[in-house]
Amino acid sequence: MPTGIFTNTWVETSAKILFRGATAPDPTKFRVCLANTATLGRSSSIADFVAAELLPINGYSRVSGSFSGDGSYDATDQRYENIIAAAFSASGGALQFQTVFLIANSTAISSRSFSNTDVNATSDTITINSHGFANGDKLVFTPDALATLPGGINTGTIYTVASATTNTFQIGVDITNTGSGTFRARSANGIVVAYAVESSPITVPDGQGYSYQFPLVVLNTGYVGGI
Repeated sequence: MPTGIFTNTWVETSAKILFRGATAPDPTKFRVCLANTATLGRSSSIADFVAAELLPINGYSRVSGSFSGDGSYDATDQRYENIIAAAFSASGGALQFQTVFLIANSTAISSRSFSNTDVNATSDTITINSHGFANGDKLVFTPDALATLPGGINTGTIYTVASATTNTFQIGVDITNTGSGTFRARSANGIVVAYAVESSPITVPDGQGYSYQFPLVVLNTGYVGGI
């Protein structure tokens, strides 16, 4: 089991909840996600995490995290302990990942694909049938191999969905050209709470499942971390 580490963003957010009365995340919207990379770290943004998330193929989807009740306090080590569990299944091909991460206030949608022919540079509109996005949702866009994002849309930037219909939406930018190839609109709602990096990639063969337990710890020493 690799070390689980809270992100800097989550440490800041939890402090605001504790000391300033900020609204806590919806407990039903914690989701566990997979990425096949070892480069993500404490200071990585949610844009970095979701840009590296696995594509929704071969059975991959975000999984609602199941916490082990209210957890427990270890009086000897002076720390609060809890575990969040998730189960993934490979279907139609293998799943491979190296980093697991937990998002609070997330959506079930991980990403939707579309091509340059689905982009209207005149109306600044993107068409993805039954995309599932709502006004106010946050998105990050990435190009597939050999693709070029539409003009006006940049990698690493978080955009906000507007004027959403069942099949179309805008993101509040002037799209200057339709780009080329296939792209991904990746859901970036919420906050990345924590992540864990395996020492080497894990492969889940086609037709098999993989259960993952993500231990989280809060220490009574002024240090916030994970195990």
